[in-house]
Amino acid sequence: MFENDENVIKSFLFDIPLNRSKDFSKTYGLKYENGNIHRLNIVNQKVIPSTIFCLKYLKRLYIQNTCLYCCNCQQMNLIEYFPPSLTELSIKNTKITHLSESLGKLIHLQTLKLSNVGLTSLPNSIGNLSSLNMLYLPYNNLTSLPITIKKLQLLQQITLKNNSYLHSVEQLNGLESLEILDARHCSIENLPRNLPQLIDLYMSNNNLKNLNGIQTLGYRTNSKKSFYFDMNHIRSVSPLIRNVRNLYLLKLNDNELETLPPYISDIRSLRILYIDKKF
Repeated sequence: MFENDENVIKSFLFDIPLNRSKDFSKTYGLKYENGNIHRLNIVNQKVIPSTIFCLKYLKRLYIQNTCLYCCNCQQMNLIEYFPPSLTELSIKNTKITHLSESLGKLIHLQTLKLSNVGLTSLPNSIGNLSSLNMLYLPYNNLTSLPITIKKLQLLQQITLKNNSYLHSVEQLNGLESLEILDARHCSIENLPRNLPQLIDLYMSNNNLKNLNGIQTLGYRTNSKKSFYFDMNHIRSVSPLIRNVRNLYLLKLNDNELETLPPYISDIRSLRILYIDKKF
């Protein structure tokens, strides 16, 4: 249908300057010397054309404030037409609400970023993204995570902050490679468990009442750990916190603790402790 990638983008309803200086606030594309386009940045356009599927060598696709539905009718989700060659997909300030199961065909994705898109759920097919190592989903309306997310054994970083309807992250339990979990400003009631490589845990401003299971976090790595639990409803801290390997920073201020647990002083690796002034 098209002789080359430049002819593909000429079929779009908007201009895409090629190989100009990177400006993330504007639409542009980057191509290899052989003419194959490997990166597209699409900003403030009416709609993504379905002919994007013809860009067989596209690796990185960034979309901002641009409709993903054909003619804005929401009858055809154009994620189905994203080329399977993608290794990075970033969508921001664009209404999605839900993703079709066709997301699972993007098996080469290493980074998936969906920020402020109104997302309420993730498809079960996300478990097919076996190369994924970063999942970035802030400022959405997620209520839960699919159980299939446990299949993502290369996943190292997850950001879920500002999903105010999210009450649980138990679906993450057992992720072997997860190092960073940012779940600030949600409604989570319990800690995740059995995350052996976890280093940084951000859970400020949730509905935690205790820290049960904390000893199951980061137990296979000697790296310094920073755990943020401020602005919750924590009333008790398990003595098993002493078993956290190389806990360096602990933030417990603005909770409902009546006394500072004495065994906190037994944590020899602890260097930074945030606690209420009354203690």
